[in-house]
Amino acid sequence: MYRTPNGERILLGAERQLFEASLAMMVDFLSDGDFEFGVQVFDNLQRGQKLFALYRVARALLQPDEPAPEHTAFAEGTVASVYRHVFDRVVQEVDDPDFAPSRPSWRKLVIEAADESDNIDQVPKETSRNKEDWEIVVDCLADDVLRDRDFELEIHLDADPDKSREVKDMMGISEDYYAAVPHDPRDDQLNLYIDALKGLTPRGRGEYPGEDDVSEPPGDELF
Repeated sequence: MYRTPNGERILLGAERQLFEASLAMMVDFLSDGDFEFGVQVFDNLQRGQKLFALYRVARALLQPDEPAPEHTAFAEGTVASVYRHVFDRVVQEVDDPDFAPSRPSWRKLVIEAADESDNIDQVPKETSRNKEDWEIVVDCLADDVLRDRDFELEIHLDADPDKSREVKDMMGISEDYYAAVPHDPRDDQLNLYIDALKGLTPRGRGEYPGEDDVSEPPGDELF
């Protein structure tokens, strides 16, 4: 489960399909080396921390028996990165007519997820090339999962400790929200996290048909 604006829940239906598609591609990128996804609090992490954070957040959003992680900047930033990657893929579709999209296309996946949302009234047509419209819809989908966007304030709050504490108190942000950092697995454990993350996606489940075949990182305390 993950703590969202609508309480603890997992992703289902088209919302889940969109998240899983983005997660799978992010894991592919991180399998080859470090990569940045456009959300600073996530991009600032080491490669192993990114894999761990994705694993922890993805299990919470996809597995009903997974305990909800603590509300932290890096957890929320990890979720935001998955949705930011969705938008990046939509932009790639719009900019490059020769780009071979997933089937269905990323825009189709966004539309189907948006159609299931109670918070989105207007959805672009699949042929729309208006990037601003697509960004608004993807951000709305992210906001169906994110409790807030306080993780975006971290860079501004670091400058003046006194002012930072005042703003955090006013906004009800705990010290642990920014101070918490994800576990950084050893180099020899990275492939275990990669395999476990792939096992959370449809393609990965095809590669690992049984639950016992999905690698689970052993002995690491979550959060």
